[in-house]
Amino acid sequence: MVQDDTELLAAAARGLAVAYWAERVPDRPAVVSAQGTCTFAQLNARANQLVRALRRRGLAPGDAVALMCTNRAEFCEVWAACLRAGLRLTTLNWHLTGEEAGYILADCEAKGFVADARLADAAQRAVPDGRRVACLSVAGDMAGFEPYEAAIGG
Repeated sequence: MVQDDTELLAAAARGLAVAYWAERVPDRPAVVSAQGTCTFAQLNARANQLVRALRRRGLAPGDAVALMCTNRAEFCEVWAACLRAGLRLTTLNWHLTGEEAGYILADCEAKGFVADARLADAAQRAVPDGRRVACLSVAGDMAGFEPYEAAIGG
């Protein structure tokens, strides 16, 4: 499929590998999970939407985003968005307690936090009161978190 690696390497160096594949094989599955299949075109579009949502919430290149998520397409969307926007991504194991996750959130200086609603107890306890972090909840509502779909749909 790739006749010349130069274009792919250049795209990857700019954080645009997903966009590269979305242009060439838009309908090919990029993510297959229990929640469904996401094509390269869909992954690329949603990563773009998330970049815009994070920028609207004040994140800039070099800022950190923490991600506490189970195996879902949104995990890949956050990864692709962070690469594209020049954000530092710190993934949090979903087995962590709220206190452990909170320590990592503080240590990486996260300005954004995306968490799976299945992990609400730990995720909500990870964000200390008064700390300015843009929090998005995936696949359900969590107190103190904005719904992911609403954030990227705006």
